[in-house]
Parts: sequence; structure tokens; C-alpha cells
Amino acid sequence: MSLSYQHIYHAGNFADIHKHLWLIAVIEHLGNKEKPFFWLDTHAGRGIYDLYSPEAQKTKEGLNGIGKVLKLFEKSDNPLLAKYKTLIDELNSDKTTLQFYPGSAYLAASLLREQDRMTAFELHPQEIEHLKLAMHDFEKVTVKYGDMSKLISGFLPPKERRGGILIDPSFEIKSEYESQARLLMQSVKKWSTGTFMLWYPLLPQRRHERLKEVLRDAQLMMTVDEWVFENPSKAIGMYGSGMIIVNSPYTAAEKVKRALSILEKGMSKG
Repeated sequence: MSLSYQHIYHAGNFADIHKHLWLIAVIEHLGNKEKPFFWLDTHAGRGIYDLYSPEAQKTKEGLNGIGKVLKLFEKSDNPLLAKYKTLIDELNSDKTTLQFYPGSAYLAASLLREQDRMTAFELHPQEIEHLKLAMHDFEKVTVKYGDMSKLISGFLPPKERRGGILIDPSFEIKSEYESQARLLMQSVKKWSTGTFMLWYPLLPQRRHERLKEVLRDAQLMMTVDEWVFENPSKAIGMYGSGMIIVNSPYTAAEKVKRALSILEKGMSKG
């Protein structure tokens, strides 16, 4: 696992949008029943990202991602996009300026009810300090420092029996494609009723195909959703975002598909 990766350089890009639409759709579905649920974020990052920080400004991925499409949320009556925008607006007192962007851990924490709880893992020593500050006001959230691959089994299955996990590694190390697939399989065995979400990048090397192959060989029942940003044959970097969901809520895929369709149409007109 790489400790050099910091998501602040990429926060708010199109991969985040894809991942976060799925996250909101899944957690809102869990909240439809009164029974409590448990949520686990394995690579929580810093929770809140300042898109005007020197790191974010260096790449401008956030301003060229969520910064460009947020106006499309306002023009749409799509409930998933509306919820996403509300959660973003809550971090920005000046609604005309997008400065602060919620990461997956903050979004999940914001969707918890009083009876739910959450644990957020982070291994990077600097990121965890940011995360603690971001999660400070969420009483139902516990922040853990450490390697989730070594600690996750101790949390499964949770006492609530309902809930899910977001596995969102950097994939900077080649071996992560197989190791994360195997972590997912092991976790599903321990918690068969949980909803598991594994994000992965679409890169020209196509190592994500090996990840899917390992899971298919294990006959894991899963939903695979890939959002391609540009022509793969011309891409030199990440050209799309992938999500693997085990025990996906039956409504989630269609909700995400409709939201992405609105964004794609809006971007093509722009």
C-alpha cells in the first residue's frame, strides 16, 4: 500500500462524481428501513477537500470535474443529483463559489441517522489528522488509523447486520488489483448480507480486467458499472471510472445511470 498518495490532488474529478453518486444511492437505500446500519470506509482520505488549496490548484482536477458540472445539478430535477448538490452546498456558505468538496467519508457520515454508525480507516499519517477534524462533529463516526486490510476482519460482521463497505484504494501498486479483489471476497464471506462497493480506475494498461477476472472466477455475484470519460484508444491517463457492487440495492444502478445520463448530455451541449 502506497503512502505517497494524497487524494487532494484528485478530489472532485469525474471518478469521484461516479463513486459518490453510487455511494449516495446505496446509503439512501439503507436508510429507507428503520433498522440501524453500519458503514465502513476503508480509504477515507481527509474527509473534506479545499479545491483552492495549492495541491488541488496544481492539477485543477476538481475545478475541471465537479466545478464544471455542478451547474447542471441546478437545472435538473433528478433527486440523486439534488441530494448530491445539497451535501456539497452544506460545506460552502457562499453558494456561488465551490471551494470545499466532501469526500466519501464525509458524504457517508452526513447521511447517517441517529441509530446508524460508521468507521473510517486511513493509513496516511497526514491525512488522518485532516480526517479527525472533518469527522469531529459526527458522534456516530469512529476514525481509525491503520492498514484496513489487516484490521477489517475484526469489524465483520457488524452487530447491526445491515450496512456496507466502500473500498477505495489508490491502485498505485500493481498488486493491489488482485489483493483488493481477494479482500473483497474474504469480506463477503464474513458478511454475506452487506453491500460492498469497490472502486477502480480505467487505465490504458487495463489491469482492472484482472481484478474483474479474479472476482468472476470466484463466482461472486456482482454489478459492474464503468463510466468512460473519453476515447480509451487515445487516453494516456485515467480514461474512466469503475465500480463493482456486491449486493447492490435493486434501484441503485438505474438511479446512477439516470444521473450520469443527465451529466453526459449537459457536458455534450457545453
